[in-house]
Amino acid sequence: MRYKYIKANSAETHRLVGGEITSLLVTGEDTNNRVSIFDSLIPQGNAAPWHYHEIDDEIFYIIHGSIEFGVENEVITAGKGDLLMAGPNVKRRFKALTDSHLLVINSPSGPSENFIRDIARLSDGTALSKQDRLKFAKKYKIHFC
Repeated sequence: MRYKYIKANSAETHRLVGGEITSLLVTGEDTNNRVSIFDSLIPQGNAAPWHYHEIDDEIFYIIHGSIEFGVENEVITAGKGDLLMAGPNVKRRFKALTDSHLLVINSPSGPSENFIRDIARLSDGTALSKQDRLKFAKKYKIHFC
């Protein structure tokens, strides 16, 4: 695909555990699996546990709000206009300190966007079971620590 225009509020959107709303703005289908871009609204207190990605770089750009990231042995509090990048095999976690709005970019695309789709289908407002985490780790190369 040579270009894509997405009108506001028209992207593929998923409600996730903890009230997160993530819209898939650009997907692997759009970019020959080079990159995916998500728009994520993360309510205060929502968090992702320690995990790492085998395959993709993950980039977080904070549009507004405050996010506490754990990256390897460091804790970083990021706010409006800040960016954090975690490469493959880098352990990371996050917690929204306030209601937050992020752009999340993954390269290459694929594992993360399909992980989002699958957890949205399973989401009933509770965290993933250990069995689901193991299944997703194998399928998407995203490992929980």
